[in-house]
Amino acid sequence: MLEVHLETKVTPITLTSGVTYEAWTFNDTVPGPMIRAREGDTLELHLLNTDINGMPHNIDLHAVTGPGGGASVTLAMQGEEKVATFKLLHPGLFVYHCAAGSVPDHIANGMYGLSLVEPKKGLRPADHEFYVMQSEFYTTAPVAG
Repeated sequence: MLEVHLETKVTPITLTSGVTYEAWTFNDTVPGPMIRAREGDTLELHLLNTDINGMPHNIDLHAVTGPGGGASVTLAMQGEEKVATFKLLHPGLFVYHCAAGSVPDHIANGMYGLSLVEPKKGLRPADHEFYVMQSEFYTTAPVAG
């Protein structure tokens, strides 16, 4: 069993010199951490909501088969932890994101990441791996320079 712990919270991130943004994060990062597994693995997901704004959060794992990718069973209110177990049936590279409330607001503020489900026999070894996702942040903060 693969155990993954994700904590949702507001975290200031630096966009550029002198400009920060109060991002909504998984484990203090945008994008959230890479989740790595193998086809056939059982994923035990722990989602802890420590958002000081009192906002509910959850996770929609596109690697999970079924409605909402687990969003309905992982919906956590402030101070609450939800634990859910999923069987990963298909290999691939998948997006995950918060699907609570206004989904576009949660994604636009930073609540997304990637999960890699390797084939049962794994992938060939690589010299380097890179985790790249495109995103945009819009702010009215003045840019120095």
